[in-house]
Amino acid sequence: MMDITNMSVDDIREQVEQQIDFDRLEELNAHLEKDIRGILDSCGLYYRIFSRVKTKSSISKKLYNGKYGTEENPKKVQDLIGLRIVLYYSDDLSIGREIMEKTFLRTGTWSRNDFNAAEFRATKINGVFRLPSDHFKLYTSELWDLPIDTTFEIQFRTVFFEGWHEIEHDMRYKSLLPDDKFWENSEDLSRILHCILANLELSDWSLVQLFEHLSYNHYQNGNWDLMLKSHFRLRMEDKEPLSPAITALFDQDRRLAKQFFKCEKIVLVRELLKQDYIPKITFDLIIRLLNESVVHDDRITAYYQEHDPLAVKTPAPVRQALKPLDQSTLFHLEIPLLHKPVRELKTEFNNASHIIYRWIRYKLSYIFPDLPAEVETLHRHLPGYDVKCIWDAEQYIMEAEFSYIDDKMPGTLWHITASLHGDSTKDKEPLMFRHRTTLHTPTTALHRETFSKPSYLSELSSKIGLMDQERLGTQGRFVNTPEGFEALEHLLHDPQRRLPVIVITQHEAVSPENINDYREGYDMNTFPVNGTRLAKVIGLYSHVYMLDQKLTKNLSVEGQNAKVIHGGILIFWPVSSHRETTVYTSRMIREAHFDYNRFAYHEQNFNEKAFRSKLAQIIKDDHVTH
Repeated sequence: MMDITNMSVDDIREQVEQQIDFDRLEELNAHLEKDIRGILDSCGLYYRIFSRVKTKSSISKKLYNGKYGTEENPKKVQDLIGLRIVLYYSDDLSIGREIMEKTFLRTGTWSRNDFNAAEFRATKINGVFRLPSDHFKLYTSELWDLPIDTTFEIQFRTVFFEGWHEIEHDMRYKSLLPDDKFWENSEDLSRILHCILANLELSDWSLVQLFEHLSYNHYQNGNWDLMLKSHFRLRMEDKEPLSPAITALFDQDRRLAKQFFKCEKIVLVRELLKQDYIPKITFDLIIRLLNESVVHDDRITAYYQEHDPLAVKTPAPVRQALKPLDQSTLFHLEIPLLHKPVRELKTEFNNASHIIYRWIRYKLSYIFPDLPAEVETLHRHLPGYDVKCIWDAEQYIMEAEFSYIDDKMPGTLWHITASLHGDSTKDKEPLMFRHRTTLHTPTTALHRETFSKPSYLSELSSKIGLMDQERLGTQGRFVNTPEGFEALEHLLHDPQRRLPVIVITQHEAVSPENINDYREGYDMNTFPVNGTRLAKVIGLYSHVYMLDQKLTKNLSVEGQNAKVIHGGILIFWPVSSHRETTVYTSRMIREAHFDYNRFAYHEQNFNEKAFRSKLAQIIKDDHVTH
């Protein structure tokens, strides 16, 4: 870290300008704001959000004051990026905190104003979080050497205090005078200020109490729609009334209606966040979700099985941007196809060609409706769209190339190539398959696409077969015999292998009495990561093995011992890459976490899911860069 103790404010500013890429930080900031908006929209909270990147001048002055990056004060600036979330209801503060804690990786504790019963201060809650690694990839410059942490700050306020905070920030926080001097000889005005603050705090509390009382009145009067609206206070489609069947049920059984009145708002928010898309929040959706999670009434369950409010999905909003284009590879695979002796190479070539072509035709048929049903040499062009195909069945050559603009992300262009080549004179040699997907995107566009596997790859794998010294597939392989281990060792050290091999070592043996209860004698909980789920994601461009505990000691890894490997995970890179084997110990896996997890509410086993996600991302990142 750079020593700034004896630097002038101008020297510090010069370093700030040299080291920090503010354009990329603005893009990163926009990503964070967009993601947080999506999450809060998903659960219907009333909010406003504001964000900013600290200016060069503000950073320079903050570093110059001697509170950061010195021997006495080694801490770093943590709010290079700041987001302020203004909530309409004070009881949503705890809900907002929980959402952010489950979504991002928090550092330290939440900070809030401390005050006693005799004084009033504006309520604000601040939390500092790590910049998500996926987002930070947008930052292309080298990491700065200044005492600035790779974190961002989230601040929660209530709507009543929002205006007050702005006044306080400009009139008091930025004042050159200490607070006692600021109010000197004006103690009566200081007292009035505290009265204003007290009224703001009372307003926050009173607003929530008002709607809770209103909700109870509607419950007493049997106004079920209004009871739900005033109790949960979420942005919703209130033009669609509660279904008559549910209304009649509540009218007949008021104790049932009371169970929903008693449900806490945080429970409903958690259920809304479990959905894979932004739902249209209606009265029926509220009843359906709360019944499923809390009430469990069979009559309501039966009704929503026939009238599911989740059946209609809300389309994602379209983003608009037209900027100069950056290029990034989202998928690249170059491997032979499986060649079975019982099949003719020509048959394999024709089948593989048609699988690839049908995928291309499906994607472009709405632009080029005259594309032939069967593969042939062709060329079609329209502004923004182009497709070429060379096909020679006699020479075993198929080369396809097409590009198209993305109708959901204006200014974005996809370019895709796929090819098959074989040797017509060598019928025993397999076909070579290649695919590359490239994305050309505006430099400042709000995008996070880093990987895009073509959907036809699964069909090509199942009907023809993808090979990397052995057949690839979406099933993890168990190794529990000496013969199986010998085959694995051969694969690991084969110089012709093109793709990485992930070996997951068992940390707990299965008891003999339970051995028949599990697939191939294994309980997946005895492995640190579920290899079968991992293989479904990355099994067509990597190998996934699960190694029996008794064979772990035979696994030879330079510089590692059996104790480290036991219950751990190893990535064996292709021999030709000359990369050392990557080893993750059981402790590293147990301590895995998400620094950004949009779907944190879906599953409970966060460590396993977090590390499995990390493994998949490592393989994907390596895959598109080689």
